[in-house]
Amino acid sequence: MNYKVLARKWRPQDFSEIVGQEHVVVALSNALDSNKVHQAYLLSGTRGVGKTTIGRILTKGLNCEKGISSKPCNKCSACKSIKEGSFMDFQEVDAASRRGVEETQQLLETVMHVPGSSRYKVYLIDEVHMLSKHSFNALLKTLEEPPPHVVFILATTEPESVPATVMSRCLQFHLKNLTPPQLNKRLEEILTKEEVDFDQESINLISRAGRGSLRDCLTITDQAIAFCNGNLKNLRVSELLGTIPYDHVFNLIDCVINKKSEELLNQLRKITDLGVDYHRLLDLVLETIQHIAIFQISPTSLEDLNLNLELLNSLSLNVDAEEVQILYQIGLIAKRDMDLAPNIGDGFEMALLRMMSFIPKKFEDKELEGEKKENNRLANEGNKEQKSKQSNEPKKKLESRDNDSFADIINKSSWNQIFESLNLDLGTKQLISHCSFSRTENSVIYFSMPKNKLDLLNGKHREKFQNSLSLLLESECIIFFEENETDESSPIKEKEKKKEIELDKARKAIENDPKVNKILNSLGGKIVDSSIVPKERS
Repeated sequence: MNYKVLARKWRPQDFSEIVGQEHVVVALSNALDSNKVHQAYLLSGTRGVGKTTIGRILTKGLNCEKGISSKPCNKCSACKSIKEGSFMDFQEVDAASRRGVEETQQLLETVMHVPGSSRYKVYLIDEVHMLSKHSFNALLKTLEEPPPHVVFILATTEPESVPATVMSRCLQFHLKNLTPPQLNKRLEEILTKEEVDFDQESINLISRAGRGSLRDCLTITDQAIAFCNGNLKNLRVSELLGTIPYDHVFNLIDCVINKKSEELLNQLRKITDLGVDYHRLLDLVLETIQHIAIFQISPTSLEDLNLNLELLNSLSLNVDAEEVQILYQIGLIAKRDMDLAPNIGDGFEMALLRMMSFIPKKFEDKELEGEKKENNRLANEGNKEQKSKQSNEPKKKLESRDNDSFADIINKSSWNQIFESLNLDLGTKQLISHCSFSRTENSVIYFSMPKNKLDLLNGKHREKFQNSLSLLLESECIIFFEENETDESSPIKEKEKKKEIELDKARKAIENDPKVNKILNSLGGKIVDSSIVPKERS
């Protein structure tokens, strides 16, 4: 069989070809170049990130005929035989099939023999977590004090299953999952050398499907080359993976966010005809919702992911951060319950319809409030000239105000009363209750607020507070928050004082009640402060 699969054909042959594991490569290269080789290494990480490959390159570096080096020549007989798997002093052991203590003891019997024609005997034990407890115990002493000519390399996908006694005898390196840009770059290099035509979106689909594993990506690429007859295209690769192109995922979410119910149903009918993998498709939907949430916070964070940032921007402008979180939660629950649906496609369809239909009450209230304000504004405006006068009138008021213009309305003594009159939702009112009035300057009203509460006060809370305060003062104002500890005059403190006074009154009333005292004296009991609750006033 002349054909060699891509994962084997393009397996890195030296450290310079390793993708995305710089922290491991640098440490091993420095150890080889300084001739400070440890007796045992433990390489952990998910499948297809380079554990076995790094073990083989390390073996080459130790036994290259040109000397111990981080850059083996790959031309000498030792390097070639290690690459071909025929090197006498390099044993790759599959712990999954040789997990018994007898096999381990047979292996350890060969450790004492000196290398035939090389510097080091290297034992690469793959999936070492599969060894039995007795096998690990048999390995311990040799692993701790092996002969000077022996190096152990242990590889595992489950480091948590390796006994601590084994891990403490090894230098541990955890190999990270590869990022989509790293996978994209490597796939492009390989496909270019293989002279295979491809478009960028097909590469993006494959790298996402690989989920951090280069070997998985190359396996999918092999399948895609055969399926697409050597010409990788977006639609064909999507069909192979049982999903749809990423732009179509954006369209689904756009229909959900903008409540395009008929268009959403049409899209879902087309998807049904494609025979897609609904689990993977829902993963793409959730991934896109996550990207929207990140984009709303930091758009630059997604620049290296080869995403359509214009589409992400348009989606993020039409949905609140709170709604994004709700959509994501609905998707997660749907993913968990999808197999319970009568038909898995119906489960996916209901997930999207639920996302579109579910609008929290506060968002509905916000929309109704906006419509009500707009209707009132239009009803009060007689004509364009009157509208112009009304829009300019607040500006004139602001310009004519001096520094003490608000002093007779809002100050430290009146702030709590004004706060109680504000028309705010519960969340915003709870945050504003920590504010203390500071001062006024022209149209600006300054408040102080603790840092931990100030961090929670986002733009929407500020806007609601400013609009409500302006409406109450019957004049436009600008609010400004300064970082400071909670003042005793803040609404929350005033509320706590009143509560304490009421509680103290209740405590004294109980202590002075003769019936209560009689019961306590006869039973030898006492009053628990935490159980005292002031009587609500009718």
